[in-house]
Amino acid sequence: MNAKDSNRQASSAPTASPASAGLRFVGEPIAALATASGASAVAMIRISGTHALPLLEKLLRRRSAAPVTPRVMMMAQFLDPSSQAVVDELMVAVFHGPASFTGEDAAELYCHGGPYIVGRLLHILYAHGFRPAEPGEFTRRAFLHGKMDLSSAEGIKQLVEAQTEQQWLAARQLATGRFARTIEELRASVIESMAYLAARIDFPDEGDTQDVDLSMVRVRVEKVMQRIQKLEDSYGSGRVAAQGLMVTILGRPNMGKSTLLNTLLGKERAIVTEHAGTTRDYLEEPCRVRGRLIRLVDTAGVREAKDAVEKVGIARGLELAQESDLILLLNAADAEAEDLQETDRLEAQLGAERCLRVLTKADLGVPAWAKGYLMISCQAERGLEQLEEEIVKRVDGFVGKLSEEPFVSSARHLAALQTAKADLIAYFNAEAAGHYDELLAFELQNAARALSSILGTIDVEDVLDKIFRDFCVGK
Repeated sequence: MNAKDSNRQASSAPTASPASAGLRFVGEPIAALATASGASAVAMIRISGTHALPLLEKLLRRRSAAPVTPRVMMMAQFLDPSSQAVVDELMVAVFHGPASFTGEDAAELYCHGGPYIVGRLLHILYAHGFRPAEPGEFTRRAFLHGKMDLSSAEGIKQLVEAQTEQQWLAARQLATGRFARTIEELRASVIESMAYLAARIDFPDEGDTQDVDLSMVRVRVEKVMQRIQKLEDSYGSGRVAAQGLMVTILGRPNMGKSTLLNTLLGKERAIVTEHAGTTRDYLEEPCRVRGRLIRLVDTAGVREAKDAVEKVGIARGLELAQESDLILLLNAADAEAEDLQETDRLEAQLGAERCLRVLTKADLGVPAWAKGYLMISCQAERGLEQLEEEIVKRVDGFVGKLSEEPFVSSARHLAALQTAKADLIAYFNAEAAGHYDELLAFELQNAARALSSILGTIDVEDVLDKIFRDFCVGK
């Protein structure tokens, strides 16, 4: 084998997955409501698993005796075996594995959406060979059968939960596999580089391998490093798209922080009183502003703490401000000199580019020192549109940087990319130090493994549990 042969074999190797690695998952039949609970015109119940179709067939009376055609809707009566009573007339579509979402035999039942009918159908299914599906179990089975990679499975969850266009944008690139294809390209490039090293290690005396210079490997690895860095740089925008702009409301006590939070949320979430120090810990709430998702954080008033609890709350609020994308520094129209000094100190500490000075209680009048402030009055509903415009501008500033190029929106993916980058840096250091090819190959192998973890080439059960536990039932 020469270097070209090694390279060809590495680049043509399929992405490792639970299925391609030899894991064969045999799933017991499961069933779950896949549409929203409550009364509706139509509800959909999904089933999947080994022997799921024969079990279902015993509960149906089809109008036609013709063989069932996969992926074609048919009308049938759903029977209660204990009485042979017809519970509902419904539509059924069957899917034979592996040509199904889960990779198993599966079916979808489209029934009338009355709560009684749905509940009775599920009760009968659970009494005759099926068990209730766990949250995310259908998607988890699809992953285990190699129907999708792990990042695509995460994207499906995000698509289901998406409430804004920015969230849809982040979820779609995962669910469609666009992000996974980029990671697989990087992984393949690392493996190709390993193939060159393998040729030098295993066949040092053959003519073809004598021409394999480390500069060939270096060029490939440098390109991978550049692409990983570009993905890492996209995380700030990708995070805002997927999770929302983090907006922290900061200032001295009685500056109207909790009132502003309640106004933007449109509900009384924070307690508001005239007494300083009412808010002793932070409150975080998701909020949509003109169709953009933000995460609003109300913090304890910054002052000399009266007790240990308040001290911890103030410290935590400042920590959150450090992590925020936008900080609203509030001063009321009746603020005193020490309040203004504290605002100057906070802005210098947190960075002026992330801070927006907001004057609250503008209905009391506009003081001379308020130049450069955005003026609002929650009571008189003044200036709130301008504040919303500023928030929207910040969100669009992040999300607008995203293009058709893949980007990182998950902290898990970012951590894996950073691990891979550290391994590639270790490769460059080892090469510069003149280490053996075996050590260089070891560093590349670690980088390939880190990239593979994004796609799901892992055998740690609790990682899968963590990813799938927050899925909705029936997905």
